[in-house]
Amino acid sequence: MKLPLTLLPLLATPLVAKPLDIFDAGAVALSAVEQWFAPHDDLVDPVRTHLLVADGDEDAPVPELTISQGFSAHHNDLAGICNLRARGGGADDTDNFVNTMKRCGKNSLIIMNSPVYNIRRPIKIRLENSVLSLSGRLKFSDDIEYWVKNAFDLGFQNQKLAMIVSGSNFVLNGEDSGGIDGSGQAWYDYARGVGNVHGRPMSLALIGARNAVVTNWSIWQPQFWAHIAVDSDNVVYESCYVNATSTSGTFEEKSWLQNTDGIDTYRSNDVVISNFVYQGGDDCIAFKPNSTNIAVHNVTCVGGTGIAFGSIAQYDGVKDVIENVVLRDIKLYASDQCRGYQGVYFKSWIGEEVGHPPNGGGGGYGYCRNVSVKDVYMEDIDRPIALTAGLTYLDEEHGKHKYGTFEWSHINITRVRATSTANRAVWLDCSPDQPCHDIRFKDVVVTPGKTDHPEIHQVCNYVMHSDDDGLEGCKPNNSTLESDTGGTM
Repeated sequence: MKLPLTLLPLLATPLVAKPLDIFDAGAVALSAVEQWFAPHDDLVDPVRTHLLVADGDEDAPVPELTISQGFSAHHNDLAGICNLRARGGGADDTDNFVNTMKRCGKNSLIIMNSPVYNIRRPIKIRLENSVLSLSGRLKFSDDIEYWVKNAFDLGFQNQKLAMIVSGSNFVLNGEDSGGIDGSGQAWYDYARGVGNVHGRPMSLALIGARNAVVTNWSIWQPQFWAHIAVDSDNVVYESCYVNATSTSGTFEEKSWLQNTDGIDTYRSNDVVISNFVYQGGDDCIAFKPNSTNIAVHNVTCVGGTGIAFGSIAQYDGVKDVIENVVLRDIKLYASDQCRGYQGVYFKSWIGEEVGHPPNGGGGGYGYCRNVSVKDVYMEDIDRPIALTAGLTYLDEEHGKHKYGTFEWSHINITRVRATSTANRAVWLDCSPDQPCHDIRFKDVVVTPGKTDHPEIHQVCNYVMHSDDDGLEGCKPNNSTLESDTGGTM
């Protein structure tokens, strides 16, 4: 089966020095997903050739599966239907889960409808032409010492992974009630006060995935980043939900929910994120190095650091790219647990290597271009639109090093309504060695929350202006007032 997505022809537009058209790629992808799951009158009910149950009850009835549950004619070639039930009583379900995927991960439908499946070690599965229907929760254990030692290595920023899914032509369907419970409270307390604590694993990683859909899938209390797509092509996240909330901490104390990103992309192409809701304390969505042809549509972010382009250019001498990104219909708010630190923001590292990843680094190069952001509403955000070309997460190194040479250009921001909490509304702090250019605002209204320092309402440092770029009121200003961003920029 093949998803009929057509993102590349839509997004691969030539670079222009005028606002880019918004391509409704999110709607295209959503239509493709709906077509894929739609009932078909010509469906021949697949032969139920095998049934796998965790407790060994071979006489257990095969669950009823009808067309109305949403599986289309694309599933005529199923090898069978597998039903995995949890062992119950708090028993470990990890081996049964992994073995089920080995047996049923190709040309099959896997049904997991027990309320809770206990997962106590890192899991890696491969799916080919298959659907994983999970209406229950994969609940990861909170044995921090074990996970720090045993989680999979990502290789980027010395990060770790809890669950890896690879393969092609597959669906992860949370059925509106299922997904992952990361037991994140233990991790939030463990890492309180420190960013990027080593060993915190990401909840769900698609690695080397082709033609993959993650739909109606929730992640509660992710241990670290909730979702990441790595080395993947043609991926759809549709109607997903991430909730990183805590029973400890205060509104003013950001670090207790730090590093709880919603969806990140890394070295991935043709990715759609549609109808996504996030609540947490860090990036709602982040485009890491070599993210290309990305469409984001109808997203709500509550708390945290907004939608991030980057961080990028962290590795000395390494070229990174972010290109052809469309954002449309975005809403950002503060939460009762976490401030809204940034809205839409762009961040590249300092121009020399200082320290090592994840919190140190710098000296990379490359470009971000052909970006279109349209129809955005933000409420009570500290810095609604921001860019920095001098990022470091080492507090003692802030402001001590030259800005990098990563190129930010051809960024078009249209129809924005926002309120900030203080004086900063638009803050583009570009590099003197690589000024930002072809940045265009149209119908952008950001209302500062304070008026005592109007000189920093709109700041454009090292931005090359052009006719009718909408930045007439954006002037250079190197004031450090309201520049403390908690290490996020």
